[in-house]
Amino acid sequence: MITVIGWLIGLSMFALMVVLFVHVLFALLLIVPSWRIFERAGYSGLLSLFHLVPVIGPFIVMAILAFGDWSSGEGRSKPAGS
Repeated sequence: MITVIGWLIGLSMFALMVVLFVHVLFALLLIVPSWRIFERAGYSGLLSLFHLVPVIGPFIVMAILAFGDWSSGEGRSKPAGS
């Protein structure tokens, strides 16, 4: 019985490490493009590191870009007459 519990703990630790590795890999793939987008929007590129926050990090990044003021003007919609 103790051997089974040991195997389950070991298996769960392995699964946790795999999930952590995949999360960090995916976050690193998103950091570079979002860094450039933040800089073009007039924000600090360091805000793209929010991708490292599990589960809600990408939503934080999207909220900042969607609802923030882009000082460079690239995010503003053009008037209908122009």
